[in-house]
Formats: sequence, structure tokens, C-alpha cells
Amino acid sequence: MDAGNHEHNQHLPSERHYLGYAILALAIVFVVLSFVLVVNYRNLWRSTLTGARESLLTAFIHSHGPVTVNDITFVRTWMTFDYINKLFSLPPQYLQSTLGVSDSRYPRLTVSSWAKRANVSSAAAIGILQNALRQYLTQPAPATSTAT
Repeated sequence: MDAGNHEHNQHLPSERHYLGYAILALAIVFVVLSFVLVVNYRNLWRSTLTGARESLLTAFIHSHGPVTVNDITFVRTWMTFDYINKLFSLPPQYLQSTLGVSDSRYPRLTVSSWAKRANVSSAAAIGILQNALRQYLTQPAPATSTAT
């Protein structure tokens, strides 16, 4: 009987190792899942905040009539080029070609991301963008031909 207990005790250290490895694996899974949760929460929070900003600004701008060259001061770094194109009724590729934007995320690229990639400050990027908008919005409308 004593030999049976000795045999049984020999298996306990391996069971303890197994339990230790299982706890370690669970801890690693927990850390990874926590990281994924935090990253996804941050992204969701940013997109919700940006969506709310876009909605409020769009409502404000459109409540006072069509956008004009005077409204270029509303441009912010959180805006995407797609949003700016729609807001100012620009051709989709106008800003891309005028500013030389080569990022594949265009037009879903934010002004701040473009500024970082172009190695310019946010203030300088806004100024460059406002100049491009001013240039487009103040150009004379193309003449329409009428058939007689």
C-alpha cells in the first residue's frame, strides 16, 4: 500500500506543471484579448466622435445656405478629403491632384494623416488646403454653350 502512495505522489509534480502552464496560457489569452478590446474601443470612440463632429458641422454649414469661399475657415484636421470634397462640392480627384496626395487611403484620408505624411504642421496643412479650396471656389464657372 505504501508503494501505491509513492507511485501516486510521483504524478503530482507533472499535474502541477500542467496546471501552471494552463494558468499561464489563460493569462496570456486574457492580456491579448484585453489589448484587442482597448484598441477596438479606441477606434470606435474616434469614429463616433468624428461622425458626431461631421454631423454637427454639416448641419451648421448647410443651415446658413450653400458653402462659399468664406466657409473655408471651417476646414479641420479631423476631416477626411471625402468629407471636404462633398462639403464644398469638389470633383473627387481635385484635391488629390492639386495637393499631390499619393496615399492610397485617399479620399478616406484625414487632413492630419496627410499632413504627417507630407511632413508639414497641421496649421500649414490647413493653410495649403484652404488655398486650394479658395483657388477652386473663386475660379470662373465654365461657360455653357447654347445651341441655336
